[in-house]
Amino acid sequence: MYGFPVLIVEAKAPDVSSESASREASLYARHLNQKYPADFNPCSFTISTSGRDLLFGHWDCNPILAILAKNLRVGSSDLDNLIKQCHHTVLQAFALSCLARARAARSFYSYNAAGGQALLTARRPPNSFAADLSPLLRRYFFSSNQENIKEIIERAYVSSSEITEYDKILEALLKERLYTRTGTLSQRLEPGRHREEHVAHAIEEFLRVRTETGQLQIIQGAVGSGKSLFARRYKEVLQPEDHKGRCRWSFVDFNASPADLSHAELWLCKAFIEGFEYENPALDLSSKEVLRGIFSRNIQRRKYIYDELEKNAPEQAAVAKATDLAKWQDDAAEMVDGIANYVLGIRKEVLVVVMDNVDRLELKNQLDAFQLALWFMHKTRSFVILQMRDETYERYKNQPPLDTFRTGITFHITPPRFLDVVKKRLELSLEYLAAEAKEKQSFTIETGARVSYHKSHLQAFLRGLYIELFERKRNISRVLESLAGRDVRRALEMFVSIIMSGHLSPAALTSTAIGGGAVSISERRILKILMRTEYAFFSNHSGFISNIFSYDPDWQKPDNFLLIEILYSLARNRKRVGQIGLEGYFTCRSIAEDLQKLGYVPEDTLAALNLLLNRQLIAADHMNFRKVEFDDCVRILASGFIHVRVLAGRIEYLYGVLPTTPLTDKGVADRLTDVVKNESIRGKVGSYQTVTAVEAFFKYLIQEREFLSNPFLQTAETGRDYVLAHIQQAIEHFKNVNATFSSDTDALDV
Repeated sequence: MYGFPVLIVEAKAPDVSSESASREASLYARHLNQKYPADFNPCSFTISTSGRDLLFGHWDCNPILAILAKNLRVGSSDLDNLIKQCHHTVLQAFALSCLARARAARSFYSYNAAGGQALLTARRPPNSFAADLSPLLRRYFFSSNQENIKEIIERAYVSSSEITEYDKILEALLKERLYTRTGTLSQRLEPGRHREEHVAHAIEEFLRVRTETGQLQIIQGAVGSGKSLFARRYKEVLQPEDHKGRCRWSFVDFNASPADLSHAELWLCKAFIEGFEYENPALDLSSKEVLRGIFSRNIQRRKYIYDELEKNAPEQAAVAKATDLAKWQDDAAEMVDGIANYVLGIRKEVLVVVMDNVDRLELKNQLDAFQLALWFMHKTRSFVILQMRDETYERYKNQPPLDTFRTGITFHITPPRFLDVVKKRLELSLEYLAAEAKEKQSFTIETGARVSYHKSHLQAFLRGLYIELFERKRNISRVLESLAGRDVRRALEMFVSIIMSGHLSPAALTSTAIGGGAVSISERRILKILMRTEYAFFSNHSGFISNIFSYDPDWQKPDNFLLIEILYSLARNRKRVGQIGLEGYFTCRSIAEDLQKLGYVPEDTLAALNLLLNRQLIAADHMNFRKVEFDDCVRILASGFIHVRVLAGRIEYLYGVLPTTPLTDKGVADRLTDVVKNESIRGKVGSYQTVTAVEAFFKYLIQEREFLSNPFLQTAETGRDYVLAHIQQAIEHFKNVNATFSSDTDALDV
């Protein structure tokens, strides 16, 4: 109860005395209590029975109740006395007192005494060598400008034939697994350099049949997998020539949608009109001729009225026509009907409407957007492309409202890998540098000296950085791809952070890029950048990496291993099918029950799951990163896996998290504070101090493990043991790079 063994029950055969059973129960309780500190005995209550009678008492004294089994009847005084002694509320109250005793009185943070919050918010300026790259990076890595996007989709899009494979370690977490279960009703999109057959065939068939109800086409894939970019590229580049003159497009951006989409029809109509005007600038929706075409049906219905007015009062007839046109034009729903009729009926063209960024919405709004798409399709008889998150579609395709589409064919888009996207963007950047950059560039190094160099050195730096990050056989490429997941946008942000980071020394870059040598950035340096980005020190808001040794001091029984135990459990079971029939998904309740065996309070486990969710180390079945309850399901993400599998065994990571890791030992916290202060003053810390600080942290964690050890699970496989073994190896390897370790397969690689 609350992670403590508070009651021992010893049952014997009828030919064994209950007194003997009571003595064995007391011995067992004594053995368990020896696992805890002196004067702390959580295993207090004992019940022993032979089936004929029952004895109740405490582990360190003789039984205080002796009851014949036949007297344990509802309403009997013997049963009432037993209930008073060991009712659930009694045991719970005792367990809570144990919890209060075991709970650390206070947690200490190294950063508090080393400068406080100001230490964590202090920033480093970008390295001056990369300053000239800033406009270029904004243009090709962050730009929302349509002209730049057009250039990207035309020249830097990763086609299907250019997508490379993940390695085996990350394949289960990053490769598309849902696609294999969607069966014959799902087709993988295969965009080439100039064409994509599946979408082209679907629109061609729609052109031929011209159904009266329109057509809905779902494109599913992960968040950030490139669904929006594909839709834009298809319109601009991949669309067959004979379709370009017959298709009128409109993009509706659901990033700008209202918070509640359950009654958002009016918003959708207005957004469609704006998108239609933008995509079709040659079609002036305010011109008299076009308006008469758009509202031709309305005009025809009122023709008799206009004719009668024309006979008696021509001026009033003209005013009436103008008034009606203005009224219809101001009515968004009426305007949408008119545009659809004008495009499909009068011009004999096809109206293609892209519901963009729907996959980025929360689950409820994704399902509401599906309803909106159906409504709009029937209203306009158009070809509607709806982007959905793959996991949303897979889970709810047989439930309302998605079950209405289960006979339809969905298209699935596979996200390109981190390195494929970056490579394409870099190629475009290098071309831009060659054509547009000044021949001579300059920057200032740490000493204040100004260095001039040819722009070719800048190009060499970018090429070398790509090779260093992605083409060398190192774990850092796995770390980068795992942290980015299948989100291309996040991947680009990470790469730019590395280029611009103030933790890269301009002087060191000078000696390589300008000296003609290869770019050499150590794994430690890259991890430092990913953890701190533009900040001087790591915090949970400073970069792309999280502290898995942290906890909330307000939890009932906090310790430094709870997040690790959750991640380890989910990582070990990532290939198992969970309670909702999807691989790797398990209810928060089942996780809490499993971790209760390790001594964790279920409410703490739920709070820890929410912490991991907010940091995007795990994902929930409801598709948002805000909150989960006990009945929600979660799975580990690649970022969570790489934290426990790789980062927990890296000295730079272990050192980096020290300032923000809560510690229960003030002496250890004070020693680490001195190291943090030293780095704050000098701007860096030596290797000896780094490994010494990590060793102090390691010894502290060993002591914590012993204090928190559960006597019931001495041989159980735990996340804390896994991580501590990796920390020990990291320390030994740091001290001796030639140290050899076991060649056994890692527990998380199977």
